[in-house]
Order: sequence, then C-alpha cells, then structure tokens
Amino acid sequence: MTTAAAVYDPQLPGGAAAVAASARQVTKAYGSGETRVTALDAVDVDIQRGRFTAIMGPSGSGKSTLMHCLAGLDTVTEGRIWIG
Repeated sequence: MTTAAAVYDPQLPGGAAAVAASARQVTKAYGSGETRVTALDAVDVDIQRGRFTAIMGPSGSGKSTLMHCLAGLDTVTEGRIWIG
C-alpha cells in the first residue's frame, strides 16, 4: 500500500511540518513459523497534517493494525514510524 499524499524527508526544511505521521517499509507480523501471520507487509504511508484521511479496505486487510502502529499502541516488526 502506498500513498502519494506527501513526501516526508526529515532532512528537508518543512518536511515534517506537512506530515503528521509517516510510515516507511512497515511490517507487522504475529506468531512465528507456520503460524506466522503478516498483517502489514512493507507499508509506506504519509498522513498529512490538518487533513482528514480515510483508511479503507476489506475486513482483515490491516487497517486497525496500521492505526495502532501509527499511534504507538503497537510495535512494528520491521520499518519505521515518525509522528509529528
């Protein structure tokens, strides 16, 4: 899943000001071995500051998992999350 909403680059002036939350190559997996379930698989997303954003998809597609990771309520298996 990729969105072209905004590009976050912490090296650019104002890059962080345009983005409220950003995820890069975020993977979240539960379990291990044969029971491993990948809820998020290398997700990149930028949530623009001051805008309404909808995250839509079928049941079980990782919407809640993504929101929990973005909010810091859950940890990611791989990747990085930036807030602010």
